[in-house]
Formats: sequence, structure tokens, C-alpha cells
Amino acid sequence: MVGFLLAATVCAGHAAAEELTGTLKNIKETGAITIGYRDSSIPFSYLDDNAKPVGFAIDICYKIVEAVKRSSSSTSSRSSSIR
Repeated sequence: MVGFLLAATVCAGHAAAEELTGTLKNIKETGAITIGYRDSSIPFSYLDDNAKPVGFAIDICYKIVEAVKRSSSSTSSRSSSIR
């Protein structure tokens, strides 16, 4: 999942001059980014005491979400996490 989001972010810079396709097109149309994670893959992704996903992979995913938001013309994208 992280690799997929990294690829989407790298492509985001190139997509500005081209028509969006695939995941970036879907993000633009729906205004949503969904992050999948495992709840017991310490230290990559796990649930903290408040049942919030945390870990290295989650941190990377949130950085990618912010990069996609910055590179898109719409700042109204929302993200959600699923297990």
C-alpha cells in the first residue's frame, strides 16, 4: 500500500501537465484518499491506546496524503484509514 501511494505521489508532479488517470483521477473526483493498514504490524502499523493507527508506514502515508493535497488544485481532499 505504501509503495502504491509513493508511486501516486511521484506521478502527481507529472500529472499537472497531463490528464489525470487511475488513482489520482479517482482522488480528484471523490475528494477522498483511503489508507489501508494492519493493526498489529509493530513498528510499521498498529493501533495506539486510543485505537488510532500509528507507526512508520502510517507516518509515510500521511506525508504522501499531504503531498497529494499540495500538488492538487483541490485542497478539500479528506483521508480515511481502513484495516
